[in-house]
Amino acid sequence: MNNVLIFLLILLMPLLSSCDGPSQEAANVTAQSTVPAETQTAAKPVASPVDTAELEIGRALYQDGLRANGEPLTAIVTGDVEILGTQFSCDGCHGISGMGSKEATIIVPIIAGPILFAPAVQPERVAYDLASLATVLRDGVTPSGRQIGHLMPRFRLTDKELASLAAYLGSLSTGPSPGVDDSTIRFATVVTDNSSEQERNAVLAVLNRFAEEKSRQTRLESKRWDRGTTPESRLHTVHRDWILDVWELSGQESGWGEQLRAYYERNPVFAIIGGLLPESPGPLARFCEQNAIPCVLPSTRNPESGDGDLYSRYYSRGLGLEADLIATDLKELQFDVLVQVYCEASAARAADRLETDLTGRTIDTRRLAFDCDEETPIDQLQGLLEEPRGSVIVYWLDKGHLSNVAVPSGARVYFSSTLIGDEIEPLHESVSDSAYLVHPYRLPGTLDPAFRRMDAWTRTRNIEIRYPRLQGEAFFAAMLMSEIVKHLDKFYIREYVLDLLGHAQGMVLYLPYYSRPTFGPGQIYVSKGGYILPVVNGKLDTGSSDWTIPAY
Repeated sequence: MNNVLIFLLILLMPLLSSCDGPSQEAANVTAQSTVPAETQTAAKPVASPVDTAELEIGRALYQDGLRANGEPLTAIVTGDVEILGTQFSCDGCHGISGMGSKEATIIVPIIAGPILFAPAVQPERVAYDLASLATVLRDGVTPSGRQIGHLMPRFRLTDKELASLAAYLGSLSTGPSPGVDDSTIRFATVVTDNSSEQERNAVLAVLNRFAEEKSRQTRLESKRWDRGTTPESRLHTVHRDWILDVWELSGQESGWGEQLRAYYERNPVFAIIGGLLPESPGPLARFCEQNAIPCVLPSTRNPESGDGDLYSRYYSRGLGLEADLIATDLKELQFDVLVQVYCEASAARAADRLETDLTGRTIDTRRLAFDCDEETPIDQLQGLLEEPRGSVIVYWLDKGHLSNVAVPSGARVYFSSTLIGDEIEPLHESVSDSAYLVHPYRLPGTLDPAFRRMDAWTRTRNIEIRYPRLQGEAFFAAMLMSEIVKHLDKFYIREYVLDLLGHAQGMVLYLPYYSRPTFGPGQIYVSKGGYILPVVNGKLDTGSSDWTIPAY
């Protein structure tokens, strides 16, 4: 009997493969309509055209929990507990994209307009309209009469606010976003000419090889089946080849925005992965915000993030984090003079940050800036230090410029691990006390399984590891995006990428070099802290420093 059943299943498989519907994963995660998003007809919740001002009111309600006058919404949870909309904004559970989420046994449904305002098949429900949306948001009762759980707040919304929120939900897309078609998904990576050619080549060797292998179909991805439990869920997995464009930016930063726009107009991309922008990703971050493009983990020393930015994610705050770590270390220390020495623009920004952190203290702040093509001007430095004792010196310099730097006796000295690079030791063998390395990475000398994994991947592909941290960052950015794409299912929506990044905590096991990385909804930086490591006779003392998240 079993053999007969197996034979019948084999005969039916070609028929089942031609059926159309969503994967089981999408059904499990969102418990939503099995009607493909591209075939759904949205029932309009409002009849009149929507203006930009109304959409902005709806956006503020959805993402920030704020009314048009800037005051927070109020709501009731668990029956009688009053909360503010700023504590329980809609996107906190339903996501920026409105595509819902899942936490343990709690399923948060999709509320993007094309699905919310259309009938659902599984589980069956009628399309929401303005009246039924008002009922579920205010009273917690669905169109079928079901009482939803108490975790969902009962919001106190006016009719006008409800109409604005409905209009905003109607504007949320179910995809696909630009850069995706039936057979390919296009990405870009961005490199600038203020990095060395050797660094660019090393990073691109990793990214290009990763993208190339995603398109080889070595496991017959386009012919594989989803492993669902029902005939409707056993569908062909839609495999898309990866295309990775390299956007090279040159010249002054002021011209980068125009170069980015030209690249994008020629070939729109779904997202930007990794890249190398040592000095500043500011123009790239602004471009990504303006065009709603996820910009995922570029390698940079000086990330920039403005209030309300959504689309950029970084490994850490770079030199800004180092400045905050120094300020935290100096919080209880009395000193009279602060001298900061640097030659790069990113280091100048870090110096600005440190002085801002120390605002309000009576300190004489001094700086020594010079051309990076020249040696460190030791004579000028000595002129800034009439009396080293009671002074703090911060060397925002790479290892080459540190080679001829003297460490004045009696001064407290800090070095930047980010600028020194991968080979930290030895560091000033003459130093015996009061010298420290600011280190926002994993402790030197400790086991790094993620790096070993990346090292094995590169060695088996004959990729030389010349810049371990930069190449490790590139590898992780590509691996992370690959994992995110797997979970997009049929919804290739850029904002859904951001939501999935917020739930990618399981991926931190694959991130080399960084200590205690975390992903979370709305988090811009993966690593938030670091170490202040004493330098003794040119060697680092890694046993007497605690991980610190700075107070600034």
